[in-house]
Amino acid sequence: MSSNLIGSLIWLLFIFLSVFSHMIIKSLTGEVDFVITLFARFVYSLPILFILAFLARKIFFLQINNWSNIFVRSLFGFVTMIMVFSSLQLIPIGLTTALAQSSAIYVTLLSPFILGEKIGLIRWTAVITGLIGVFLMINPIGIIEKTSELSSLGLLLAFGSAITHAGLALILRKIGKTEHPASTALIHNLLTSIIIIVAILFFGTKFYGTTGKYGIEILITPNFIFYSLIFLGLVGSLVQYLMAQSYKYAEATILVTLRYLAIPIAAIFGYLIWNEIPSYNQILGGLIVIGSCLLITYREMRRNQN
Repeated sequence: MSSNLIGSLIWLLFIFLSVFSHMIIKSLTGEVDFVITLFARFVYSLPILFILAFLARKIFFLQINNWSNIFVRSLFGFVTMIMVFSSLQLIPIGLTTALAQSSAIYVTLLSPFILGEKIGLIRWTAVITGLIGVFLMINPIGIIEKTSELSSLGLLLAFGSAITHAGLALILRKIGKTEHPASTALIHNLLTSIIIIVAILFFGTKFYGTTGKYGIEILITPNFIFYSLIFLGLVGSLVQYLMAQSYKYAEATILVTLRYLAIPIAAIFGYLIWNEIPSYNQILGGLIVIGSCLLITYREMRRNQN
């Protein structure tokens, strides 16, 4: 079995688990306060991330060469997750996934300013076409005219998550050259866990997001929801581990192409579980976004070869 095939299989498992974690978050809407969901996603992932980092680096599992980059990475990662998780509570899971996957468009837009890269005519065409696809999915005219049934806040959060994810992708390019992925994943989750715990101590669990039947008391109550929260943290840690492992085996261009499978997978589960039926505009916009992002990936691959 070739290394690219092994990496691709690991990446496919990563995609399924990513969508599955989003399904857990969506299913917990109204059951627990949103802040508790955030707490579980980060805090309950720490034990496995500690073990993986220690196995990979032994006593150097917390060694970092550039802490400022790590803090920036954690900030972008935390904000991105908050917006994605929040949008999942307000709009269909397939639409959230499609808008979040449009981040490649904004990476291309930002790269000349942050990385000093040049954008050719073909990539500019792909970016503009992709933005048209995003426009179709969001349907701002429908929001203004109040003919859209979708939550404008949910759409804004999903759209914003794509932009912050683009910033995250750019900072990860820099970090990948100097830092070990196991250490960066552990420290990112550790920093965000501390922030969430401090926020809960000062503000409680109802200051942001959708409130639910349970607050902080669910963390010490052994029932189905409590175990679901632990499972969410477990899945979250596996998602980060599998993403890092896949890049050890397969070429990045292959993996980036496969990432868009998350959109139809999320849409299918959204329909089967929550009866979420995408509109024609959303389907067309999603296809345009996928096509433009694949073109951007292709041009990136050709540029790297040259």
